[in-house]
Amino acid sequence: MTAPAPQPALVFGGAPNRRSIVISGAGPVGMVLALELSLHGVPSTLIEQAPHTTPFPKMDLTNARSMELLDRLDLADTIRSIGVPAEHSFDVVFARSMAGPQVGRWHYPSVDDMWTWIRETTDGTAPAQAWQRVTQIEVERALMERCLADPRIEVVRPWRVTSIAQDDDGADVTAVSRTDGAELRIRADYVVGADGAGSVVRRVIDAQMEGERGVVTFCQVHFKSRDLDTLHSHGQFWHTFFVGGGVGAIIAQDEVDTWTLQTTAITDGVATEDVDKQELLDSVCGRHLEIDEVLQSSIWQANVLVADRYRQGRLFVAGDAAHEFIPTGGYGLNTGFADAVNLGWKLAAVIRGFGGERLLDSYEIERRPVAILGRDWSFRHLGVHVKSQELADPDLIEADTPDGEKHRAELAEYFAANTGEHGSWGVEMGYRYADSPVVLGDDEPAPPFDGATYSPTTTPGARAPHVPLADGSSPLDHFRAGFTLVSFVGASVADKLVKDAAAAGVPLELLTLDDPNVRRVYERDLVLVRPDGHVAWRGDALPDDTETLLARVTGRAE
Repeated sequence: MTAPAPQPALVFGGAPNRRSIVISGAGPVGMVLALELSLHGVPSTLIEQAPHTTPFPKMDLTNARSMELLDRLDLADTIRSIGVPAEHSFDVVFARSMAGPQVGRWHYPSVDDMWTWIRETTDGTAPAQAWQRVTQIEVERALMERCLADPRIEVVRPWRVTSIAQDDDGADVTAVSRTDGAELRIRADYVVGADGAGSVVRRVIDAQMEGERGVVTFCQVHFKSRDLDTLHSHGQFWHTFFVGGGVGAIIAQDEVDTWTLQTTAITDGVATEDVDKQELLDSVCGRHLEIDEVLQSSIWQANVLVADRYRQGRLFVAGDAAHEFIPTGGYGLNTGFADAVNLGWKLAAVIRGFGGERLLDSYEIERRPVAILGRDWSFRHLGVHVKSQELADPDLIEADTPDGEKHRAELAEYFAANTGEHGSWGVEMGYRYADSPVVLGDDEPAPPFDGATYSPTTTPGARAPHVPLADGSSPLDHFRAGFTLVSFVGASVADKLVKDAAAAGVPLELLTLDDPNVRRVYERDLVLVRPDGHVAWRGDALPDDTETLLARVTGRAE
């Protein structure tokens, strides 16, 4: 199918403008959604109420699965160029304070070390991309530069979406300028709310958030400091958690001078302007910390919530509009990136004419269970920190006595036994879309799911594994703008499928491999992989009716 023509210029204050897709919210999830749509040749309009990207660090980890997805958009190298240099570890320290004794350390690999592991691993258990520490300041700036340079992406800011109404044929969106109050009206085929926890779109579809609110109250301080004598008293770190005085941590945002304090050592009801930031930081550090600048501070309550619906008609929600997690585990924005890719290729398929209604139905069916998984595991990781506070005796931690030494050893043993917060590969890469209407299962039972570990499989609905090819590339390099049939039995077996795909307008690439190791990991002679890298179907021979196979995986048939 031919991609839509470029959009005409917006007209403000007049009759409704016609657009394919409107995205409310130009945070990282909204921008990745727009870039995913553009990858498939589909234009979109981003409406954002802020005049510029965020000036605050916020997120600090783009996990390996997100880096795989961003690599499809040719963003991986960009993200690495603006992130923490590759030699720095991801170590997590546990200590009474910066001045007090260390009682535990989680050793997590640097980007360089992870790349070494990836290159040496041939059994499918490794990702195709290393993770990356990078602040949201830099991520948003880089994504916005790409969006502004993309002729298929229209960025409208600072405008606020104020109302949305839908019917069977489309949705009417009204936005108001935050500078002069002018009004913009758009008639869209579809609207996506990537507009955060206070989502306008979520309210319109009457989605209810399920889970727990206010599970923990944090005081957050973003600050600048070059006082490494204090901050690196236990050596270089990614996070340093303070034990024995309430859940809290200092996060190294850039390994230069930007840091974030998150602490529960503030009671509910205290206003952020009433908190002496110097006194607070001195208290958690156990000594005076030289602060160059306080960038921002807030007191906020963490929620563990998932919307009970992700779609109503032509309206969808994604990212924080659909789910809210505790920061532990770093699942929030990383889950949002996968939401954007999942929804983006499906909306593009429908706009381009080869996707059906069941494809859009599959978005919620596939992504909501993943959000519930991330919500529950983020809560589980928080529990590790809460229990450590219950176990810790502040005086004994500091005591230079046999009892103190014994207590510190007990805490070290506890932390050594609970290292999964940033190594739960099953949660990040091992989830499967088993109940999806556009995934064709087979008769073989799926391997047991374990959130702590990743077991490579091509069970339909699973992420197709990374296995290094002879030229050093990955099969994942081919899973981008269309379906890919991975064949270990040559090209001719796919002739009819290729012909039927062309007739139906379904983009399909054939990847023929002659590699016994990759075949072992991929488990079947033929594996059909979707644009988002998840397996749609597998078998040792194609079915006779390949038209129906294509119709089912694109949502045009049951």
